[in-house]
Order: sequence, then structure tokens, then C-alpha cells
Amino acid sequence: MRTLRPRKSGTVPLKNMKILGINGSQRKEGNSYLLLKSALEGARAEDERWIETEILQLRDFEIKPCEAHYSGLYEFKNWGCGKKPYRCILKDDFEKVFQKMIEADGIIIASPLYYPVPAKLVALMERLMAIVYFAKKADKNYVWPLTGKPFGAVATSYEDTTILVLKILKKFGFIARMYLVREAKNKVFSVDAKGGVEKNPESLEEAKRLGSIVARTLIKREERTKKKGDERHDKTR
Repeated sequence: MRTLRPRKSGTVPLKNMKILGINGSQRKEGNSYLLLKSALEGARAEDERWIETEILQLRDFEIKPCEAHYSGLYEFKNWGCGKKPYRCILKDDFEKVFQKMIEADGIIIASPLYYPVPAKLVALMERLMAIVYFAKKADKNYVWPLTGKPFGAVATSYEDTTILVLKILKKFGFIARMYLVREAKNKVFSVDAKGGVEKNPESLEEAKRLGSIVARTLIKREERTKKKGDERHDKTR
């Protein structure tokens, strides 16, 4: 796995950056969790000084399906998540998860193949999509808090293809205006763990690679930001 070269001594530290892993599976320590755990290990391996990680188990949260509280039946009316402060009005744990996503610098979601993905993950994506779409429709100046965050997708299954799961996760990342991480030749990189980690053990290394790419994306961004700041500071001396 490619890693960043150590920085020279005396370099001003970068800020701490957090990568949030979301396990969409109802199984707490199944294949999705193991792959997600491996991805976050790969992220921390890039530079543990600045990269920290956290895993959320969606099964531990109450997340109700979207109830379409955003507009009128025959014409658009701003209410619910389509009205300031542009938050879901349902009372459950959705806001806790959303806030964790806002606070994170990068996000990786792992999901197994269900029909086609777990219900709680569907509910989370539906409600996030409602906010980003209707808030922007109501207010052109609205700033979506997940914009540009590096995003990685991991999909697993017992034996069937995970293409549909990855398609859904990537589409979600795109609509949520996050940045789908890429490897060489600007190709979006994701993990297809068909067969799970027992039948497909190399998928754990692929997951580590994904985490590494997410971390590198964050570190490079921060280095560019710091460099620009240093250049501006030099010009004002």
C-alpha cells in the first residue's frame, strides 16, 4: 500500500481530521463491519498524527422512513425540511447521525446486499436527500454541509453481485454532493466484496486501500490549504 512520506521535522502540524465509517448492516460485526474496520485501519495508517476514525452502527439508531414533510401536494410550499433551518422534523436518532456526518471530514459507508440495501440505510439516505434537494429549492444560497467531503463505498454479499449496492451508494454520494474518491486516471474507487471476507479475503486489503485513498485526499487538501495560507502570510510580511 502506498503511504505518504514522513514530513520533515519542524513542519507546522496539520489539523486533526476525522473519517466516519457507517455500517449499514443489521449485523453488528459481520462482513460489512469487518470491511469498514479494515478501511479505517488503512486510513489511520496514512498518518495517525492527523487522522482519527469512528464507526457508527446504524442498527443502534432509530431512523424512521422519510414521510415527505417538505411541500404541498399540488404546488411547492416550503415547510418541514424545506423550511429554515432545513432539518428533518421527525423525532428519532436521524439528527445524531447527520450531525456526526457534518462533523466528519470524510465518510465511508459499508453495506451488504439486501433488497437491495438495509432499510435503515435507505431511510437515512432518503431523509438526507430530501433535505439537500428541498432546502436548495427553497433557498439558492443554502450551503449543504456535506458538500465536497471525500466519500468511499464498500459493498458485500454472500454470493450475488454487489453492483446494485455500489450503484446506490455512489449515486447517494453524488446527490449528497460529496466527492467520490478516485485512484489513477480519475477512476472512482470502491470495494466490491462479493462472497464476504471469508470467500474473498483480498477484499480486506481493498478496503484498506479505500481508506488510504480517503485519508490521502484529506491530507493533500489540508497541505494545499496550509501552503496557500503560508504563501499569503509571506506576502504580507
